[in-house]
Amino acid sequence: MRNRRLLPAALLLALAGCSGGGAGPASQNASPAPSSTESGSPGTSTGPSAAASTDKAPAPPPSSEPGDVSTSFNAIDALRNQSCTAGADGSWTFMGTLVNSTKSAKTYTVAVAVTIGAAVQGHALITETVQAGKSADVLARDFARTTGRAGTCEPVVSAEDAQ
Repeated sequence: MRNRRLLPAALLLALAGCSGGGAGPASQNASPAPSSTESGSPGTSTGPSAAASTDKAPAPPPSSEPGDVSTSFNAIDALRNQSCTAGADGSWTFMGTLVNSTKSAKTYTVAVAVTIGAAVQGHALITETVQAGKSADVLARDFARTTGRAGTCEPVVSAEDAQ
């Protein structure tokens, strides 16, 4: 039972790593490490920039955490009329409607997975941009296969401002 509750969180974390939810290493401003100076002792400066370097507090270390996560995660409330069913042959289909009730266009990502216990039987990733006040149907056919109708289907939804 516990593994089933962890699946949406695991999918959400995987989704966060793929959705560009934070600044990457190339855009981070890291301060240079102290270097040897004319006198040869690290961190001591005798050149013209000595006064400038003592006026500033050291920059905090770069963070690998995403930016404002309040707008990026937990958009499951935008997914309506969802269904995830297995056919008699064990082929799974997911469908639902994304509803954007905000005042700006959003790009939604729906991650859906079918599991039996902790084993993932199949998954799908659906990305859809929805204009403000509009809705869009989403569909993933035959994204997982199980024996008969065994399995649990769980969607996770994130939203970002559309570009």
